[in-house]
Amino acid sequence: MATTGFSMREWEILVYLEQHGQATASELSDAFTVTRTLISRNTWRLIQDNLIQSQVNPNDRRVVWLSLTVNGQERVQEGVRQVQENLKTFNQSHDLEKLTKQVETLSQQLAKIN
Repeated sequence: MATTGFSMREWEILVYLEQHGQATASELSDAFTVTRTLISRNTWRLIQDNLIQSQVNPNDRRVVWLSLTVNGQERVQEGVRQVQENLKTFNQSHDLEKLTKQVETLSQQLAKIN
């Protein structure tokens, strides 16, 4: 998403982790029906940007849990606010467009009367 600075896949990963708390790369690849390699590439950048963190499962060292950092949670909330603001602006401009058409129609009807 251009306004957030994330690719669509990165945004999906962040939102998924926000909704589910934590996930493994395998769970993410299953959820998005993409390869683990692609998920690893995307999550690596998010880890480097301190948006998600990885934690090895102490009971099974093969399992690595991914979760949002505090910074990641803040960025997701900021992104959600941006999307909501964009939708609000879109709705307002759509309403303005409808109003403009109604005024044009009214003006045309008034012109016919005069």
